[in-house]
Amino acid sequence: MNEPDYRIRRLGAPDPVLPKELDAVQRLWAHDDPFDIEGTDQVFAEAMRQIVAWHSSRCAYYADWLRRNSFEPSMIRTVEDVSRIPFLHANFYKTHVIKSRPDEDYVLTLTSSGTSGQKTQMFFDEWSMNASDKSADTQFAYYGRITDVPSDFMMYSYEPAPGVNTGTLRTRQMMRRYAPEHDLEYALKFNGNGHDFDLFGSIDALLRFEKDGCPVRILGFPAFLYFTLERMREMGYPPLKLNRDSLVMMGGGWKGFADRQLSPEEFRSYVEERLGLPGTCCHETYGAVEHGVAYTDCDLHHLHVPIYSRVVIRDTVTLEPVEDGEAGFMNVISPMNTGVPVPSLLLGDMAVKHPAGSCGCGNDAPWFEILGRAGTSRNRSCAIAAAEILRRR
Repeated sequence: MNEPDYRIRRLGAPDPVLPKELDAVQRLWAHDDPFDIEGTDQVFAEAMRQIVAWHSSRCAYYADWLRRNSFEPSMIRTVEDVSRIPFLHANFYKTHVIKSRPDEDYVLTLTSSGTSGQKTQMFFDEWSMNASDKSADTQFAYYGRITDVPSDFMMYSYEPAPGVNTGTLRTRQMMRRYAPEHDLEYALKFNGNGHDFDLFGSIDALLRFEKDGCPVRILGFPAFLYFTLERMREMGYPPLKLNRDSLVMMGGGWKGFADRQLSPEEFRSYVEERLGLPGTCCHETYGAVEHGVAYTDCDLHHLHVPIYSRVVIRDTVTLEPVEDGEAGFMNVISPMNTGVPVPSLLLGDMAVKHPAGSCGCGNDAPWFEILGRAGTSRNRSCAIAAAEILRRR
């Protein structure tokens, strides 16, 4: 089956050219160092002023939203002002479609959930799609996680199929560009109507990859990897000994399996025990389809804020910004998407932000840790949809 075209950026491809009125956005994405927060503060503020003006002049709903919050783009003068941009909650996009471009300008639509329930539909024009991919590419390059060594790919994510356009599927497909592909296996197989977890196919693949001796790239939902390795342990298989240059890159969380969830430290120890890989091979990504900017952890397993966004943590009652080190709702701010008004987005995740220079890995950008999702809801994420597939076994 031919894979759908997810419009994935070619590594090293030049950025599309934006209109002159978005020249600061263009300059921000052209900056060499993806974590030079201090050096891009001014251009970031200019880019946010431009993107807010862009959307307010092209989307009547967004213009009215700003007006009702007594906000104008000209109020963004410095990077400190971006926290004043009126935010919309991520759940808003599950029930509303607002756009700033004509329909023919969009090249891809991505959704946030798997099979049913409320879904976000997020629309990407050529610039926004490229910019989202580049936000991941530059970080993977910064951390040295792009290689020329042929690798086996174990995908704990959805197998591509016509009409399946979840954001997490596309993210994992994008990560296949970071190493030449020697072999490929999907854990969540398309059955013609949906996806099923192929547990024994996953076990066979891991055994095959161990025998191959190539580096292995394991990408996707951590719960599926955990349950695969647990079943192997129950069946009497000894721990695997994968190539030490392998990479385990998890994302999407354990939603739906909170009672079985391992802490990040426990998960890394478990991977070391069952796959023979040190904790330095085990990493995670974070993202939201409504936001588009990628986040990937450093060698000390901290999620640093790249230059393409700024993160504000807000009090759960007043929604005012809190100090570094205090927990609250995560508010992500970015000029990335030129097709949909999402300059300032309030997520349902609880998080803590830590100040610049506090990590110790050599990356001086601020970093954050996700504490979990606030409250309970019928809204479904990709991980929740995937968890339901796992329970069907």
